Amino acid sequence: MRYTAVPALAALAFAAACSSDSPTAASSASSPSREVVITEGAPAPVRAPQPKRPSLSVVTAQASMGGATTTPLSLTPQSCSVTASQAIVVTYTVRNNQVNAASFSVNTHWEFNGTAWTGSVPTTVNVPAQSGGTTTTYPVTVTVVNASDMATGTSSFLIAPFDVHTSGNPGLNVNNADVTVNVAFNACAVVNTAPTLVLPADMDNVEATSSAGATVMFTVTASDLQDGDLTSAVSCDHNSGDTFPLGTTTVTCEVTDGGGLKTTGSFHITVVDTTPAFFTSFPTGTVNLIAADINGATLDIASLGITVADVGHVSEPSTFNCDYIAGTVLEIGSTTTVSCTATDARGNESVPSTFDVFVGLNVNTTGFLTPLRMTAPFSTHKRGSTIPHKFLPPTYADGTPATDLAGDLRLVINQLDGMVDGDAIEVNDYAAGSTAWRYDADAGQYIFNLKTITAWPTGTWQTTVSYKGIVLATTSFNLKQ
Repeated sequence: MRYTAVPALAALAFAAACSSDSPTAASSASSPSREVVITEGAPAPVRAPQPKRPSLSVVTAQASMGGATTTPLSLTPQSCSVTASQAIVVTYTVRNNQVNAASFSVNTHWEFNGTAWTGSVPTTVNVPAQSGGTTTTYPVTVTVVNASDMATGTSSFLIAPFDVHTSGNPGLNVNNADVTVNVAFNACAVVNTAPTLVLPADMDNVEATSSAGATVMFTVTASDLQDGDLTSAVSCDHNSGDTFPLGTTTVTCEVTDGGGLKTTGSFHITVVDTTPAFFTSFPTGTVNLIAADINGATLDIASLGITVADVGHVSEPSTFNCDYIAGTVLEIGSTTTVSCTATDARGNESVPSTFDVFVGLNVNTTGFLTPLRMTAPFSTHKRGSTIPHKFLPPTYADGTPATDLAGDLRLVINQLDGMVDGDAIEVNDYAAGSTAWRYDADAGQYIFNLKTITAWPTGTWQTTVSYKGIVLATTSFNLKQ
């Protein structure tokens, strides 16, 4: 029997490879044909059906919402706006069969630093197995950020999928999946802003220096983002260095920039008078009054020449007040302190000022009459003898002799070269002859007869007569055995 050879079909083999940057196409190879000889009359073998080569999944992409050369993203430098970023959506399309699950990654944050673009914040797109030539889209939101203050002109960057992975063959074919994003940097818009006024704080309690008020200095400045320093363009309804009256004055200032925007502001200046009046003339030392009679004297405040004024004559008229009650009789020998305050027309009162008032008598300078002597050699007397003390009366303010003082005259003797019973001897109790001081109207003098004591030591003694502390006469005498 004779066999005839016929071609035999070989199976078609194929292989697919995976790439992260470019698509990988599957390739196939056919084995050489062989002739098979079969017995005559036998049918020739039929080619077995060739298995269908699986279709590869292909990823393509496009960017929406701008980013193309004709519609670049518009970004503004960060210094001009907080919205210097923009989001775009890149849509990835997977077509045909995907026998096995696959995935790829995309950077979703792209930032321009003034020189180059940097991608970060990757997200992974998972592609499940699919069949039947289906088409699935995967949108990815990408944020484009300008981190440069000085960016100008245009720029572009490429978003390319990476880490392409398939769990088995055939691999995921990345074809036309790179997207170029074009960016145009917008210049900052010139926006005219209103100028800024810098005003002083309210000036409270500015002390007045005259009846017109007070001179006040102040400074107001202005600046503008577009025009710079505008201090010279500031105008106020009151000027620094003006005199402001007592009370509160509102100072209003304004400035206008080159674009016509105006800023107005105000502050307050309050001038007050808190300074009290003061004494321009006031008694110094002690004011000595001569008694009008045995009762004493009254003080005439007006006769002292006291004057007052307000500082700077701010609040005139100024007055003064003293705590002495007019008509009050001050006793002979008394010292009285009088307190006075000055007050301006606004009631500002000074601290008290004081002076003393002493009431005395016009003392006769003759002193003691004979037998006592007022100068050396002083008179000498024997112990136990009586020494008459005589002196002319003082006078009151009107020149009238003060003949009514006898009841309060006091005589004191002191031993000058020794100590007797302490310091002083009240000798009124040792009177002899006239037992008390008396006024001899015929002689026009006061008389007191001092009876000395034999026990008193010899030597020099001082004798003094006084009326309520006012010395009327004093001298020395000697005692001998």
